[in-house]
Amino acid sequence: MGPNGWAFYAEDPYPGANIEPLYQSSYLKDLYLRADPGYSGRFTVPILWDKKRRTIVNNESAEIIRMFNSDFNPSLPEDKAGVDLYPEPLREEINGVNEWVYEQINSAWSIFV
Repeated sequence: MGPNGWAFYAEDPYPGANIEPLYQSSYLKDLYLRADPGYSGRFTVPILWDKKRRTIVNNESAEIIRMFNSDFNPSLPEDKAGVDLYPEPLREEINGVNEWVYEQINSAWSIFV
């Protein structure tokens, strides 16, 4: 990762990589600026992209998983919509792991870039 965020295949071809399918962007920065031309923060992954609105919906991994747990259920077959990625009895433990990952890995990474 560099100042433009992660490079897509167009800039950094490697085995198993794909060309960014929507706009053939070279860098993650291109998607952030497509969503908000005035954006001036870091260009981080993951991102959840809304193809209809052509914007980033979210870029925080724990929040994206929680969204996947229920927000898309109306669009899924019933047997898939019932999968619980954030079960109530494990939420405290999941939140603790997410907090640790965010503080020790996600935020700590910023000191290296």
